[in-house]
Amino acid sequence: MRGRRSLSRIYCTNSRRASAFLSAALLAAWCSLAPTTRAETPAPAISKAAAERCDTKLKALEKFAELPNPSRKQTTRFMEDEVNSYLALDLSPGFHPCLKSLQMIFEEGNLRAMASIDFDKLGTVSTKIMPKLLSALLSGTHTLDARGQLLSRNGKANFRLDQARFDNSNLPKSLVEEIITAVGKRQNPPFDPLQPSDLPYRIEEVDVHQGYITVYQ
Repeated sequence: MRGRRSLSRIYCTNSRRASAFLSAALLAAWCSLAPTTRAETPAPAISKAAAERCDTKLKALEKFAELPNPSRKQTTRFMEDEVNSYLALDLSPGFHPCLKSLQMIFEEGNLRAMASIDFDKLGTVSTKIMPKLLSALLSGTHTLDARGQLLSRNGKANFRLDQARFDNSNLPKSLVEEIITAVGKRQNPPFDPLQPSDLPYRIEEVDVHQGYITVYQ
């Protein structure tokens, strides 16, 4: 099996490769603005070749960061089909049981994700009342469809939350923030994607464009 190099580390520091990338991808969706209506989204193109291209680029990021000259610069483009193929073929065996499916969609300046979540297996690790009530009321699998922004600059990155759409309904921002944190803490190791984190591999910035993301080292 190809080495599961840390595309997760683009989004969060101290991540443990596959599991942390999965969390970041999912939570990027939850830190987002969802319009009231959406067109039907086609299933992503998944292929072994695209997953292998993604894996090769991830290894190149790590190798470049090990070079002795920190003044050198490098730009790497990850296509949408490469990321989705890597998610589906390389990372899906490591999904937390609460995540049934995940699809990433790159738009100009925005990051969209569609996730199917099993709340029976998610639970909550929060001590606050709202997520505890949600955990008590919700059961089974629910759909999240969201769009938002990945904020990155000067070697740090975090996700910005505006609104989230959950089973065709809007949720309060404070509740969504608690859900995001709860999901992050279910990962190994735990992390909070709402807080700025240092980007590894001398990554300075990540831009989101239509159909691809660009990583600057």
